[in-house]
Amino acid sequence: MNVFRKTVLPNGVRIITEALPHFHSVSLGLWLNTGSRDETASENGLAHFLEHMAFKGTPRRSALALAQEIDQLGGAANAFTTKENTCFHGKVLAAQLPRLFDLLSDIVLNPLYDPEELEKERQVILQEIYNAEDTPDDHVHDLFSRCFWGDNAFGRPIMGQAETVQSFSRTRLLTFRQAHYHPDRLVIAAAGRLEHDLLVELAGAAFGHLENGMPGAPRHGAGSYPGFHHYERDLEQVHLVMGGPAPAAGDAQRFVAVLLNLILGGNMSSRLFQEVRENLGLCYSIYSFLHCYSDTGLLGITAAVSPERLEMLLATIHREMQKLRQELVAETELQAALEYSRASFFLSAEDSDNRMLRLAKNEINFGRYLSYEEVIAHLAAVTPAQIREGAQAWLDLDAWQTVCLGPGQ
Repeated sequence: MNVFRKTVLPNGVRIITEALPHFHSVSLGLWLNTGSRDETASENGLAHFLEHMAFKGTPRRSALALAQEIDQLGGAANAFTTKENTCFHGKVLAAQLPRLFDLLSDIVLNPLYDPEELEKERQVILQEIYNAEDTPDDHVHDLFSRCFWGDNAFGRPIMGQAETVQSFSRTRLLTFRQAHYHPDRLVIAAAGRLEHDLLVELAGAAFGHLENGMPGAPRHGAGSYPGFHHYERDLEQVHLVMGGPAPAAGDAQRFVAVLLNLILGGNMSSRLFQEVRENLGLCYSIYSFLHCYSDTGLLGITAAVSPERLEMLLATIHREMQKLRQELVAETELQAALEYSRASFFLSAEDSDNRMLRLAKNEINFGRYLSYEEVIAHLAAVTPAQIREGAQAWLDLDAWQTVCLGPGQ
């Protein structure tokens, strides 16, 4: 039987665990509640740059030694940055948890930011940015963010822009780190075969001495902007992203949005996939997506289509959206979406990484543990009438932004 436990250190560091004795592995994540939305325009990309530089050496480990130790652990260790979080994580056999914790805490607490390594990594990140710009189905999402969220941190790319990344100095990294890497923003999450008290002991020794500095600047709410933008590029297809406002992570309506997203375009039996691809053969790939942030959300659709078929694709998408706004979905269709969600949910629970991710996100967004059964019960309570009400609220084309990247007609 899994057991959830939580301990808060005096300085605000939170340690949350889910003990799964039948697992052989354990997944560990050190989560900082800071991301690209916490940056100013001139800082765009700093959170992501800090994440990269963490693996470039500490007083105890060179960059090569870090890579070698990660390989020796026999598991994996990595990091990622989102609009709202930075996470350093790894997965190992249970006996290796103390060693993994020592490695991850070392790179979070003691990065050297060596000037020579900084210049090398700057070039790596610039290549990452250029690669995204050269990949149409990635770049169109960045263009959409800029148009939909506007000129604010939410609308800027997580990796930053070439001009900002080229301007970053070691001092800028240290200043941003000092302002945002506070113990009361740190969540240490672990799931798998583990002992909670051991992790608390490790966390106390590594992070218990840290003090919180001056409070960081408050996050500003992000507005959204409707419209249509077409960016010309010499491509074979037009890459499309469109979307509008949706519930935030803590909004009770998110359960309705989850099922509406599945019905709209979230899997192979969804309305968009069946109508656009299977019935009309308009494109190879089309799907809808739902992103829920701490104070806002986005429900969107993405596809790629030949230029001469773009108008027909848009008309078909609009028609399917209107049906959901006007008509009640059948109970059988709603139940199919629920069963898909339930199966995906419980299948993901068999992986310690997914368990760890859920622990951290629930703590950051809700401050408590949400059991799998509680989430499924909320989804099961959604009615066809609520799906239609959600569609009327969130599938409003007057509030949607549409961005196309590719040749004009």
